[in-house]
Amino acid sequence: MKNCSSFRRLSPLRLAWALSFLVGWSAPVLAQEADTGGDSGGSLPLTYGAKIGLTSSGFYEFPTKDRDHTGHVTGVAVGGFVNYPITDMFTASAELLYMQQGGTRFELKESALGGNTVLTGNVTLHNIEIPILLRAGLPGLLPGFKPELIVGPSFGFNLAARQSQDFTFFIEDFPVTTDGTENVRSEFRSIQWGLNLGLGTEVAVGEHLMYFDARYRVGLNPVNNGFDAYDLLRDATDIVTNSFFFSLGFAL
Repeated sequence: MKNCSSFRRLSPLRLAWALSFLVGWSAPVLAQEADTGGDSGGSLPLTYGAKIGLTSSGFYEFPTKDRDHTGHVTGVAVGGFVNYPITDMFTASAELLYMQQGGTRFELKESALGGNTVLTGNVTLHNIEIPILLRAGLPGLLPGFKPELIVGPSFGFNLAARQSQDFTFFIEDFPVTTDGTENVRSEFRSIQWGLNLGLGTEVAVGEHLMYFDARYRVGLNPVNNGFDAYDLLRDATDIVTNSFFFSLGFAL
């Protein structure tokens, strides 16, 4: 059991670096929009707005990803986006999101009462996520409606990690189950990279645009610091978190 005093506080410098990355990417676009005066010279308008969504995430072995752990966790995501149409077909997009990810993991450990303790933990990772995406659409297919293919990398920074867990141990061969929560931030890495693939739609609603996205985020690097599911066997593995992300965006 980890002591809660081991919780790593968020480094302001690291968070500032992440935020500056988004600002640095979008600043030239904003400047170009201001210089061209919006639509003058044939340029397409910059759009920005708010986004909210749901996530379903799980842990998988790295790098093979051929065995998942015992289940998935559901979370929320909320933040904003900036879209810049490069042409009628292609749009560059940047997002800044608070996103809950994670998964369920199984652990077998020695019990202080003798025998083994079985632990099932649902881990929620509280991340700042910055996807940089290319949206390839088919304009003119239906009036006010543009289906899109979405692809691009994302950078994540872990703020906190909480585990809701169930313990099962044995007293004179009788199973006893209890539950609790634990701060497990020290077991997870701060930097988490991913690749986003998905489908979306851009829908005109009056003078505004709405975006419906369904994406799958594949983890590209291990998120853990040496997870050992079977403590007695010393079977340490690296794990990644993969997530389905369903979102609704509204251009302001």
